Amino acid sequence: MKKLSIILSIVLLLSSCDKFLDINENPNYPTDVSDELLLTSSLVSVTNVYAADWGLIGSFWSQHWAQNNTSSQYKIYESYALSSNTNVIERSYRAMYVDALGDNEIFLQKVAESENWGPYLMGAVTKAYVFQYLVDMYGNVPYSEAFLGADKINPVIDKGETVYADIYELLTTSLDKDFSSYVPALYASNDILFDGEIEDWKAFANSLRLRILLRQFDANSSFATTEITKLLADMGAGTISLLEKDADVTNFQDADSKSNPLYETDQRQLNTTNNIRACATFTSFLEANADTRLQSLFNEVDGNFYGMIPGSYNVPSTEFEAPGLISSPVITPEMPVFWMTYAESELLIAEAYLRMGNAGMAKMHYESGVTESFVRMGADIGTLLIGVYAFPATGFQDQLKAIIMQKWVDAAEGGRGLESHIERVRTGYPEETTINSEIEEGYVLPDNYIPGTLIYSKKGTSGGILPRRFPYADSELNFNSNAAEYKAMSSADVILQKVWWNQ
Repeated sequence: MKKLSIILSIVLLLSSCDKFLDINENPNYPTDVSDELLLTSSLVSVTNVYAADWGLIGSFWSQHWAQNNTSSQYKIYESYALSSNTNVIERSYRAMYVDALGDNEIFLQKVAESENWGPYLMGAVTKAYVFQYLVDMYGNVPYSEAFLGADKINPVIDKGETVYADIYELLTTSLDKDFSSYVPALYASNDILFDGEIEDWKAFANSLRLRILLRQFDANSSFATTEITKLLADMGAGTISLLEKDADVTNFQDADSKSNPLYETDQRQLNTTNNIRACATFTSFLEANADTRLQSLFNEVDGNFYGMIPGSYNVPSTEFEAPGLISSPVITPEMPVFWMTYAESELLIAEAYLRMGNAGMAKMHYESGVTESFVRMGADIGTLLIGVYAFPATGFQDQLKAIIMQKWVDAAEGGRGLESHIERVRTGYPEETTINSEIEEGYVLPDNYIPGTLIYSKKGTSGGILPRRFPYADSELNFNSNAAEYKAMSSADVILQKVWWNQ
Protein backbone atom coordinates (compact mmCIF):
# COMPACT_ATOMS: atom_id res chain seq x y z
CA MET A 1 0.00 0.00 0.00
CA LYS A 2 1.23 3.49 -0.82
CA LYS A 3 1.76 5.23 2.52
CA LEU A 4 0.66 8.83 2.86
CA SER A 5 2.85 9.20 5.92
CA ILE A 6 5.86 8.70 3.67
CA ILE A 7 4.76 11.62 1.50
CA LEU A 8 4.21 13.89 4.44
CA SER A 9 7.52 13.09 6.08
CA ILE A 10 9.45 13.56 2.86
CA VAL A 11 7.89 16.93 2.16
CA LEU A 12 8.56 18.11 5.69
CA LEU A 13 12.15 16.96 5.40
CA LEU A 14 12.96 18.27 1.94
CA SER A 15 10.92 21.45 1.80
CA SER A 16 11.06 24.77 3.54
CA CYS A 17 7.28 24.58 3.78
CA ASP A 18 4.95 22.64 6.06
CA LYS A 19 2.15 22.00 3.62
CA PHE A 20 1.76 18.93 1.42
CA LEU A 21 0.69 21.11 -1.49
CA ASP A 22 3.00 24.05 -0.98
CA ILE A 23 5.05 24.09 -4.19
CA ASN A 24 7.04 27.26 -3.70
CA GLU A 25 10.72 27.27 -4.64
CA ASN A 26 13.05 25.25 -2.45
CA PRO A 27 16.68 26.15 -3.28
CA ASN A 28 18.17 23.73 -0.75
CA TYR A 29 18.95 20.58 -2.72
CA PRO A 30 19.00 17.66 -0.27
CA THR A 31 22.14 15.94 -1.51
CA ASP A 32 22.62 13.96 1.71
CA VAL A 33 19.15 12.36 1.70
CA SER A 34 18.69 8.72 0.73
CA ASP A 35 17.71 8.04 -2.84
CA GLU A 36 14.35 6.47 -1.83
CA LEU A 37 13.26 9.71 -0.17
CA LEU A 38 14.41 11.77 -3.14
CA LEU A 39 12.26 9.60 -5.37
CA THR A 40 9.17 10.31 -3.30
CA SER A 41 9.91 14.02 -3.12
CA SER A 42 10.20 14.26 -6.89
CA LEU A 43 7.04 12.25 -7.60
CA VAL A 44 5.05 14.32 -5.10
CA SER A 45 6.18 17.58 -6.67
CA VAL A 46 5.24 16.46 -10.18
CA THR A 47 1.87 15.28 -8.93
CA ASN A 48 1.14 18.58 -7.21
CA VAL A 49 1.82 20.77 -10.23
CA TYR A 50 0.28 18.47 -12.79
CA ALA A 51 -2.97 18.07 -10.86
CA ALA A 52 -3.39 21.59 -9.53
CA ASP A 53 -1.78 24.44 -11.49
CA TRP A 54 -1.45 22.71 -14.85
CA GLY A 55 -4.64 20.76 -14.32
CA LEU A 56 -6.71 23.89 -13.80
CA ILE A 57 -5.35 25.80 -16.80
CA GLY A 58 -5.56 22.77 -19.07
CA SER A 59 -9.12 21.95 -18.11
CA PHE A 60 -10.29 25.50 -18.85
CA TRP A 61 -8.39 25.60 -22.14
CA SER A 62 -9.76 22.19 -23.13
CA GLN A 63 -13.25 23.50 -22.31
CA HIS A 64 -14.06 20.76 -19.87
CA TRP A 65 -14.69 23.49 -17.31
CA ALA A 66 -15.88 27.10 -17.19
CA GLN A 67 -15.70 29.94 -14.67
CA ASN A 68 -18.78 30.47 -12.51
CA ASN A 69 -20.53 33.84 -12.91
CA THR A 70 -20.79 34.60 -9.19
CA SER A 71 -17.05 34.31 -8.47
CA SER A 72 -13.86 35.21 -10.28
CA GLN A 73 -10.98 32.93 -9.35
CA TYR A 74 -10.18 31.61 -12.82
CA LYS A 75 -11.25 34.40 -15.15
CA ILE A 76 -7.66 34.81 -16.28
CA TYR A 77 -7.59 31.23 -17.59
CA GLU A 78 -10.81 31.52 -19.53
CA SER A 79 -9.88 34.86 -21.07
CA TYR A 80 -6.46 33.55 -22.17
CA ALA A 81 -4.79 36.44 -20.31
CA LEU A 82 -1.86 34.58 -18.75
CA SER A 83 1.44 36.46 -18.65
CA SER A 84 5.00 35.74 -17.58
CA ASN A 85 4.39 37.19 -14.12
CA THR A 86 1.10 35.39 -13.52
CA ASN A 87 1.58 33.63 -10.21
CA VAL A 88 0.51 30.21 -11.43
CA ILE A 89 2.98 30.33 -14.34
CA GLU A 90 5.90 31.44 -12.23
CA ARG A 91 5.08 29.09 -9.33
CA SER A 92 4.55 25.96 -11.39
CA TYR A 93 7.63 26.55 -13.57
CA ARG A 94 9.94 26.91 -10.56
CA ALA A 95 8.30 23.99 -8.78
CA MET A 96 8.87 21.67 -11.70
CA TYR A 97 12.49 22.69 -12.15
CA VAL A 98 13.53 23.02 -8.51
CA ASP A 99 11.38 20.62 -6.51
CA ALA A 100 10.53 17.97 -9.09
CA LEU A 101 13.40 17.88 -11.58
CA GLY A 102 16.01 19.15 -9.10
CA ASP A 103 15.42 16.33 -6.63
CA ASN A 104 15.04 13.87 -9.49
CA GLU A 105 18.41 14.85 -10.98
CA ILE A 106 20.16 14.20 -7.67
CA PHE A 107 18.28 10.91 -7.44
CA LEU A 108 19.43 9.90 -10.93
CA GLN A 109 23.04 10.71 -10.12
CA LYS A 110 23.01 8.74 -6.86
CA VAL A 111 21.47 5.57 -8.32
CA ALA A 112 23.59 5.74 -11.50
CA GLU A 113 26.77 5.85 -9.39
CA SER A 114 25.73 2.62 -7.69
CA GLU A 115 24.43 1.12 -10.96
CA ASN A 116 21.04 0.67 -9.34
CA TRP A 117 19.15 0.51 -12.64
CA GLY A 118 15.65 -0.17 -11.35
CA PRO A 119 15.23 3.19 -9.63
CA TYR A 120 17.27 4.77 -12.41
CA LEU A 121 14.45 3.85 -14.80
CA MET A 122 11.95 5.48 -12.43
CA GLY A 123 13.96 8.69 -12.47
CA ALA A 124 14.43 8.57 -16.23
CA VAL A 125 10.69 8.20 -16.80
CA THR A 126 9.97 11.07 -14.41
CA LYS A 127 12.49 13.31 -16.18
CA ALA A 128 11.14 12.46 -19.63
CA TYR A 129 7.54 12.92 -18.49
CA VAL A 130 8.12 16.41 -17.11
CA PHE A 131 10.38 17.64 -19.91
CA GLN A 132 7.91 16.52 -22.55
CA TYR A 133 5.30 18.77 -20.94
CA LEU A 134 7.77 21.62 -20.50
CA VAL A 135 8.58 21.53 -24.21
CA ASP A 136 4.92 21.12 -25.16
CA MET A 137 3.90 24.14 -23.10
CA TYR A 138 6.99 26.38 -23.17
CA GLY A 139 8.79 25.47 -26.40
CA ASN A 140 12.56 25.81 -25.97
CA VAL A 141 13.65 25.31 -22.36
CA PRO A 142 16.79 24.88 -20.24
CA TYR A 143 17.79 21.22 -20.32
CA SER A 144 21.42 20.29 -20.91
CA GLU A 145 22.73 22.89 -18.43
CA ALA A 146 19.67 23.15 -16.22
CA PHE A 147 21.09 21.37 -13.17
CA LEU A 148 24.69 22.56 -12.99
CA GLY A 149 23.97 24.96 -10.13
CA ALA A 150 26.52 27.70 -9.49
CA ASP A 151 28.65 26.40 -12.35
CA LYS A 152 26.04 27.52 -14.84
CA ILE A 153 23.76 30.26 -13.52
CA ASN A 154 22.73 31.15 -17.08
CA PRO A 155 21.88 27.77 -18.62
CA VAL A 156 21.51 27.54 -22.36
CA ILE A 157 17.95 27.41 -23.67
CA ASP A 158 17.81 24.13 -25.60
CA LYS A 159 15.69 23.66 -28.70
CA GLY A 160 12.52 21.65 -28.13
CA GLU A 161 13.47 19.07 -30.75
CA THR A 162 16.82 18.55 -29.03
CA VAL A 163 15.12 17.95 -25.68
CA TYR A 164 12.66 15.53 -27.30
CA ALA A 165 15.48 13.55 -28.90
CA ASP A 166 17.37 13.33 -25.62
CA ILE A 167 14.46 12.26 -23.43
CA TYR A 168 13.51 9.60 -25.97
CA GLU A 169 17.08 8.29 -25.94
CA LEU A 170 17.05 8.43 -22.13
CA LEU A 171 13.96 6.22 -22.01
CA THR A 172 15.33 3.77 -24.57
CA THR A 173 18.73 3.34 -22.92
CA SER A 174 17.19 3.11 -19.44
CA LEU A 175 14.96 0.26 -20.60
CA ASP A 176 18.01 -1.61 -21.86
CA LYS A 177 19.70 -1.72 -18.44
CA ASP A 178 20.18 -4.86 -16.39
CA PHE A 179 17.49 -4.96 -13.69
CA SER A 180 18.47 -8.32 -12.21
CA SER A 181 19.88 -6.80 -9.01
CA TYR A 182 16.94 -4.49 -8.39
CA VAL A 183 15.35 -4.98 -4.95
CA PRO A 184 11.67 -3.88 -5.09
CA ALA A 185 11.20 -3.97 -1.32
CA LEU A 186 13.57 -1.02 -0.91
CA TYR A 187 11.31 1.23 -2.99
CA ALA A 188 7.81 -0.20 -2.54
CA SER A 189 6.73 2.29 0.10
CA ASN A 190 8.44 5.27 -1.55
CA ASP A 191 7.19 4.77 -5.09
CA ILE A 192 3.76 6.41 -5.00
CA LEU A 193 2.96 5.44 -8.61
CA PHE A 194 3.67 1.72 -8.85
CA ASP A 195 4.76 0.51 -5.39
CA GLY A 196 8.20 -0.36 -6.70
CA GLU A 197 6.97 -2.73 -9.44
CA ILE A 198 9.61 -2.39 -12.15
CA GLU A 199 7.49 -4.06 -14.84
CA ASP A 200 4.91 -1.31 -14.42
CA TRP A 201 7.62 1.31 -14.83
CA LYS A 202 8.82 -0.42 -18.00
CA ALA A 203 5.29 -0.39 -19.39
CA PHE A 204 4.87 3.28 -18.50
CA ALA A 205 8.20 4.09 -20.16
CA ASN A 206 7.04 2.41 -23.36
CA SER A 207 3.69 4.21 -23.34
CA LEU A 208 5.54 7.48 -22.82
CA ARG A 209 7.89 6.64 -25.70
CA LEU A 210 4.86 6.16 -27.93
CA ARG A 211 3.34 9.47 -26.83
CA ILE A 212 6.63 11.26 -27.59
CA LEU A 213 6.76 9.68 -31.05
CA LEU A 214 3.18 10.58 -31.91
CA ARG A 215 3.62 14.17 -30.77
CA GLN A 216 6.39 14.64 -33.33
CA PHE A 217 4.92 12.49 -36.09
CA ASP A 218 4.31 15.35 -38.52
CA ALA A 219 7.50 17.25 -37.71
CA ASN A 220 9.86 14.27 -37.66
CA SER A 221 7.95 11.63 -39.59
CA SER A 222 10.84 9.43 -40.75
CA PHE A 223 12.21 8.90 -37.24
CA ALA A 224 8.74 8.57 -35.72
CA THR A 225 7.62 6.03 -38.31
CA THR A 226 10.72 3.91 -37.86
CA GLU A 227 10.50 3.91 -34.08
CA ILE A 228 6.74 3.32 -33.95
CA THR A 229 7.12 0.38 -36.32
CA LYS A 230 9.75 -1.15 -34.03
CA LEU A 231 7.73 -0.46 -30.90
CA LEU A 232 4.56 -2.03 -32.28
CA ALA A 233 6.49 -5.03 -33.57
CA ASP A 234 8.09 -5.57 -30.16
CA MET A 235 4.72 -5.22 -28.49
CA GLY A 236 3.18 -7.70 -30.90
CA ALA A 237 6.01 -10.15 -30.27
CA GLY A 238 5.51 -9.83 -26.53
CA THR A 239 9.03 -8.56 -25.85
CA ILE A 240 7.74 -5.27 -24.42
CA SER A 241 4.54 -4.16 -22.73
CA LEU A 242 2.68 -0.87 -22.60
CA LEU A 243 0.49 0.26 -19.73
CA GLU A 244 -2.28 -2.12 -18.78
CA LYS A 245 -3.19 -0.19 -15.64
CA ASP A 246 -3.45 3.45 -14.66
CA ALA A 247 -0.29 5.31 -13.69
CA ASP A 248 -1.89 7.06 -10.74
CA VAL A 249 -1.33 8.40 -7.25
CA THR A 250 -4.10 7.23 -4.95
CA ASN A 251 -2.94 7.83 -1.39
CA PHE A 252 -5.03 10.88 -0.49
CA GLN A 253 -7.15 11.52 2.59
CA ASP A 254 -9.99 13.92 3.35
CA ALA A 255 -7.86 16.07 5.63
CA ASP A 256 -6.06 19.38 5.45
CA SER A 257 -2.92 19.16 3.27
CA LYS A 258 -3.45 15.44 2.67
CA SER A 259 -6.08 15.54 -0.06
CA ASN A 260 -5.92 15.46 -3.84
CA PRO A 261 -3.92 18.57 -4.93
CA LEU A 262 -6.68 19.87 -7.18
CA TYR A 263 -9.27 19.56 -4.43
CA GLU A 264 -6.86 21.09 -1.92
CA THR A 265 -6.06 24.04 -4.17
CA ASP A 266 -9.51 24.78 -5.55
CA GLN A 267 -11.83 23.92 -2.68
CA ARG A 268 -10.17 23.44 0.67
CA GLN A 269 -7.76 26.37 0.46
CA LEU A 270 -10.27 28.69 -1.20
CA ASN A 271 -13.06 27.45 1.09
CA THR A 272 -15.62 27.31 -1.73
CA THR A 273 -16.99 24.89 -4.29
CA ASN A 274 -18.39 27.62 -6.52
CA ASN A 275 -15.54 28.58 -8.84
CA ILE A 276 -15.61 25.79 -11.39
CA ARG A 277 -18.65 24.91 -13.50
CA ALA A 278 -19.17 22.51 -16.39
CA CYS A 279 -18.47 23.90 -19.86
CA ALA A 280 -21.28 23.76 -22.42
CA THR A 281 -18.81 22.70 -25.12
CA PHE A 282 -18.12 19.47 -23.27
CA THR A 283 -21.50 18.66 -21.73
CA SER A 284 -23.21 19.22 -25.10
CA PHE A 285 -21.00 16.54 -26.63
CA LEU A 286 -21.67 14.01 -23.88
CA GLU A 287 -25.41 14.68 -23.90
CA ALA A 288 -25.68 14.51 -27.70
CA ASN A 289 -24.07 11.07 -27.60
CA ALA A 290 -25.96 9.78 -24.54
CA ASP A 291 -22.57 9.25 -22.90
CA THR A 292 -23.11 8.06 -19.33
CA ARG A 293 -19.70 9.33 -18.28
CA LEU A 294 -21.51 12.65 -17.95
CA GLN A 295 -22.99 11.47 -14.64
CA SER A 296 -19.57 10.32 -13.43
CA LEU A 297 -17.83 13.57 -14.31
CA PHE A 298 -20.40 16.15 -13.19
CA ASN A 299 -22.91 16.77 -10.43
CA GLU A 300 -26.42 17.25 -11.73
CA VAL A 301 -28.50 20.23 -10.67
CA ASP A 302 -32.25 19.62 -10.52
CA GLY A 303 -31.87 16.70 -12.92
CA ASN A 304 -29.90 18.72 -15.49
CA PHE A 305 -26.27 18.91 -16.61
CA TYR A 306 -26.11 22.41 -18.00
CA GLY A 307 -22.73 23.85 -18.89
CA MET A 308 -21.65 27.47 -19.23
CA ILE A 309 -20.49 28.99 -22.50
CA PRO A 310 -16.80 29.96 -22.19
CA GLY A 311 -16.36 33.56 -21.09
CA SER A 312 -19.80 33.96 -19.53
CA TYR A 313 -18.46 34.79 -16.10
CA ASN A 314 -19.71 38.37 -16.22
CA VAL A 315 -23.36 37.46 -16.83
CA PRO A 316 -25.24 39.19 -13.99
CA SER A 317 -26.44 36.93 -11.22
CA THR A 318 -29.89 38.48 -11.74
CA GLU A 319 -30.06 36.46 -14.98
CA PHE A 320 -28.90 33.24 -13.35
CA GLU A 321 -26.62 32.12 -10.55
CA ALA A 322 -24.43 29.33 -11.84
CA PRO A 323 -24.20 27.35 -8.56
CA GLY A 324 -27.97 26.87 -8.58
CA LEU A 325 -28.25 26.01 -12.27
CA ILE A 326 -24.98 24.85 -13.85
CA SER A 327 -23.34 21.50 -13.12
CA SER A 328 -20.03 21.35 -11.31
CA PRO A 329 -17.26 18.80 -11.92
CA VAL A 330 -16.82 15.93 -9.51
CA ILE A 331 -13.73 16.88 -7.50
CA THR A 332 -13.22 14.95 -4.29
CA PRO A 333 -10.49 14.88 -1.62
CA GLU A 334 -9.52 11.28 -2.25
CA MET A 335 -9.76 11.06 -6.04
CA PRO A 336 -6.60 9.83 -7.82
CA VAL A 337 -4.16 11.89 -9.82
CA PHE A 338 -3.57 10.17 -13.14
CA TRP A 339 -0.16 10.66 -14.74
CA MET A 340 -1.46 8.53 -17.61
CA THR A 341 -4.50 6.28 -17.81
CA TYR A 342 -4.70 2.79 -19.25
CA ALA A 343 -7.38 4.18 -21.56
CA GLU A 344 -5.02 6.85 -22.88
CA SER A 345 -2.30 4.27 -23.49
CA GLU A 346 -4.71 2.16 -25.52
CA LEU A 347 -5.80 5.20 -27.54
CA LEU A 348 -2.15 6.03 -28.20
CA ILE A 349 -1.68 2.52 -29.56
CA ALA A 350 -4.80 2.95 -31.67
CA GLU A 351 -3.40 6.11 -33.26
CA ALA A 352 -0.03 4.44 -33.81
CA TYR A 353 -1.60 1.53 -35.70
CA LEU A 354 -3.76 3.95 -37.67
CA ARG A 355 -0.71 5.93 -38.78
CA MET A 356 1.03 2.70 -39.73
CA GLY A 357 -1.93 1.79 -41.96
CA ASN A 358 -3.43 -0.99 -39.82
CA ALA A 359 -7.02 0.16 -39.30
CA GLY A 360 -8.06 -3.22 -37.90
CA MET A 361 -5.64 -3.04 -34.99
CA ALA A 362 -6.44 0.64 -34.55
CA LYS A 363 -10.10 -0.26 -34.15
CA MET A 364 -9.32 -2.97 -31.59
CA HIS A 365 -7.26 -0.68 -29.37
CA TYR A 366 -9.69 2.21 -29.83
CA GLU A 367 -12.52 0.04 -28.55
CA SER A 368 -10.34 -1.19 -25.69
CA GLY A 369 -9.43 2.37 -24.72
CA VAL A 370 -13.00 3.66 -24.82
CA THR A 371 -14.26 0.66 -22.86
CA GLU A 372 -11.56 1.08 -20.22
CA SER A 373 -12.45 4.75 -19.84
CA PHE A 374 -16.08 3.85 -19.10
CA VAL A 375 -15.02 1.10 -16.70
CA ARG A 376 -12.68 3.39 -14.78
CA MET A 377 -15.41 6.01 -14.40
CA GLY A 378 -18.00 3.43 -13.38
CA ALA A 379 -20.20 4.26 -16.38
CA ASP A 380 -22.25 1.99 -18.63
CA ILE A 381 -20.99 1.95 -22.21
CA GLY A 382 -24.09 0.18 -23.51
CA THR A 383 -24.13 -0.02 -27.31
CA LEU A 384 -22.14 3.15 -27.97
CA LEU A 385 -19.29 1.29 -29.66
CA ILE A 386 -21.66 0.02 -32.34
CA GLY A 387 -23.53 3.32 -32.39
CA VAL A 388 -22.31 6.91 -32.15
CA TYR A 389 -18.84 5.88 -30.95
CA ALA A 390 -18.31 3.18 -33.56
CA PHE A 391 -14.84 3.38 -35.11
CA PRO A 392 -15.25 4.82 -38.62
CA ALA A 393 -14.83 2.18 -41.32
CA THR A 394 -12.92 4.50 -43.64
CA GLY A 395 -11.29 7.91 -43.77
CA PHE A 396 -8.04 8.60 -41.92
CA GLN A 397 -9.15 11.96 -40.55
CA ASP A 398 -12.48 10.59 -39.35
CA GLN A 399 -10.70 7.72 -37.63
CA LEU A 400 -8.10 10.02 -36.06
CA LYS A 401 -10.85 12.37 -34.90
CA ALA A 402 -12.68 9.49 -33.20
CA ILE A 403 -9.52 8.57 -31.27
CA ILE A 404 -8.65 12.11 -30.19
CA MET A 405 -12.20 12.97 -29.19
CA GLN A 406 -12.19 9.99 -26.85
CA LYS A 407 -8.89 11.16 -25.38
CA TRP A 408 -10.60 14.52 -24.80
CA VAL A 409 -13.41 12.86 -22.85
CA ASP A 410 -11.11 10.55 -20.91
CA ALA A 411 -8.90 13.48 -19.85
CA ALA A 412 -11.83 15.21 -18.17
CA GLU A 413 -11.63 12.93 -15.14
CA GLY A 414 -9.29 14.34 -12.55
CA GLY A 415 -8.58 17.58 -14.38
CA ARG A 416 -6.15 16.27 -17.01
CA GLY A 417 -7.18 18.86 -19.55
CA LEU A 418 -3.58 19.86 -20.23
CA GLU A 419 -3.07 16.63 -22.16
CA SER A 420 -6.20 17.07 -24.27
CA HIS A 421 -5.31 20.72 -24.86
CA ILE A 422 -1.92 19.70 -26.28
CA GLU A 423 -3.59 17.04 -28.41
CA ARG A 424 -6.02 19.65 -29.77
CA VAL A 425 -3.07 21.86 -30.73
CA ARG A 426 -1.38 18.87 -32.40
CA THR A 427 -4.34 17.37 -34.27
CA GLY A 428 -7.01 20.06 -34.50
CA TYR A 429 -9.53 17.95 -32.55
CA PRO A 430 -11.89 18.92 -31.06
CA GLU A 431 -12.53 21.29 -33.94
CA GLU A 432 -13.56 24.92 -33.49
CA THR A 433 -17.12 26.02 -34.08
CA THR A 434 -17.84 28.00 -37.26
CA ILE A 435 -20.62 30.04 -35.63
CA ASN A 436 -18.74 31.64 -32.77
CA SER A 437 -20.27 35.06 -33.41
CA GLU A 438 -23.77 33.61 -33.11
CA ILE A 439 -23.18 32.20 -29.65
CA GLU A 440 -24.15 34.48 -26.79
CA GLU A 441 -22.95 34.49 -23.21
CA GLY A 442 -24.80 32.26 -20.80
CA TYR A 443 -25.57 28.57 -21.11
CA VAL A 444 -28.01 28.23 -24.03
CA LEU A 445 -26.44 27.08 -27.29
CA PRO A 446 -28.02 27.89 -30.66
CA ASP A 447 -29.71 25.07 -32.57
CA ASN A 448 -27.08 25.11 -35.33
CA TYR A 449 -24.19 24.62 -32.91
CA ILE A 450 -22.38 21.30 -33.38
CA PRO A 451 -21.94 19.71 -29.93
CA GLY A 452 -18.33 19.42 -28.84
CA THR A 453 -16.89 22.09 -31.13
CA LEU A 454 -14.72 24.56 -29.26
CA ILE A 455 -16.03 28.07 -28.61
CA TYR A 456 -13.66 31.01 -28.49
CA SER A 457 -14.19 32.62 -25.09
CA LYS A 458 -16.64 35.51 -25.04
CA LYS A 459 -13.97 37.32 -23.02
CA GLY A 460 -10.99 36.10 -25.03
CA THR A 461 -7.99 38.41 -25.30
CA SER A 462 -5.97 36.57 -27.97
CA GLY A 463 -7.53 37.97 -31.13
CA GLY A 464 -9.88 35.11 -31.85
CA ILE A 465 -7.14 32.46 -31.76
CA LEU A 466 -7.23 29.77 -29.08
CA PRO A 467 -4.05 29.69 -26.96
CA ARG A 468 -1.40 27.16 -27.84
CA ARG A 469 1.16 27.36 -25.03
CA PHE A 470 2.21 29.07 -21.81
CA PRO A 471 4.10 32.36 -21.61
CA TYR A 472 7.65 32.10 -20.30
CA ALA A 473 8.09 32.46 -16.55
CA ASP A 474 9.56 35.67 -15.13
CA SER A 475 12.22 33.72 -13.24
CA GLU A 476 13.66 32.56 -16.56
CA LEU A 477 13.25 35.85 -18.41
CA ASN A 478 14.72 38.04 -15.66
CA PHE A 479 17.59 35.94 -14.39
CA ASN A 480 18.86 33.96 -17.38
CA SER A 481 20.75 36.07 -19.92
CA ASN A 482 20.21 33.35 -22.51
CA ALA A 483 16.47 34.07 -22.42
CA ALA A 484 16.87 37.61 -23.78
CA GLU A 485 15.29 36.82 -27.15
CA TYR A 486 12.20 35.44 -25.42
CA LYS A 487 11.93 38.40 -23.07
CA ALA A 488 11.57 40.64 -26.12
CA MET A 489 8.25 38.99 -26.99
CA SER A 490 5.00 39.92 -25.27
CA SER A 491 3.16 37.20 -23.35
CA ALA A 492 0.13 37.76 -25.58
CA ASP A 493 2.27 36.89 -28.61
CA VAL A 494 4.02 33.99 -26.92
CA ILE A 495 0.85 32.02 -26.08
CA LEU A 496 0.03 31.91 -29.80
CA GLN A 497 3.49 30.68 -30.85
CA LYS A 498 3.82 27.12 -32.12
CA VAL A 499 6.22 24.68 -30.48
CA TRP A 500 8.65 22.73 -32.62
CA TRP A 501 6.41 19.78 -33.52
CA ASN A 502 3.57 22.08 -34.58
CA GLN A 503 5.42 24.34 -37.06
